[in-house]
Amino acid sequence: MSQADTDGFTIVKAKSRRSHITKLTPHTTHAKGGFYSTSQTTRKALQLANPSVERFVHEINSKQNTLTKSKFCTLLEPAIHAICEFAPEEIVCYGIGTLRLPVSQWQLALILLLNSQNAPIHAFDPVATEDDAHILCHFGITPIVDNEMGKRQATKRTLFYMPHCEQFLYENTVSANWSSTLLGHTMIVGNHFSRYQEAQADEFAQQSPHIKHMLPHTTVVEMPHESTLGLRHCPYAFSDMCIQHIK
Repeated sequence: MSQADTDGFTIVKAKSRRSHITKLTPHTTHAKGGFYSTSQTTRKALQLANPSVERFVHEINSKQNTLTKSKFCTLLEPAIHAICEFAPEEIVCYGIGTLRLPVSQWQLALILLLNSQNAPIHAFDPVATEDDAHILCHFGITPIVDNEMGKRQATKRTLFYMPHCEQFLYENTVSANWSSTLLGHTMIVGNHFSRYQEAQADEFAQQSPHIKHMLPHTTVVEMPHESTLGLRHCPYAFSDMCIQHIK
């Protein structure tokens, strides 16, 4: 990238990390002895073949219902408006985890709610199981083929949904899109970048140099507090999260 491409952003370098690549075939899941296709099987058949998938789908639907009926959903309107204004052409989910866990189910339920414009959704997590692939397919979500380590380039308007990901993944996403054009196509739903800066002081510049240089240009839209879900116990699925992007 030339200096002209940065439009005022400073090119910085961070230490590289070795990536572990996990391969999947699009719309396929692992099976003993090879791969088998889920795109040729109806979602209903998948659920009947594996009752646990049906149970997890039911639990996610139940959490979606709770979200839509809660005060949390009403307070979510500024976030939904910001996403609609950005008009993502695709959504990329990193780090949701296995959908057997309630926290992961809440996180999936939230991105389905935020996707009011029905953008195509892609997802990857290194701990995802065969059941997770079936569940994602049920909700029309495409598994990502490789472990991209968060380095996908936003060649079109892309909402990166990264709830409670590790700091280096956010840095990878920002550094992979380090030009005015690509950053303009990038919106991130995840942890507050400013919290890292406050907690780490000088170390922050070493761990997240691209995020540090981006922060002054970042627009932040807060997410509601989980207490507004009206539950007896907070799920801690999207606490201290926000939307961050450059206008």
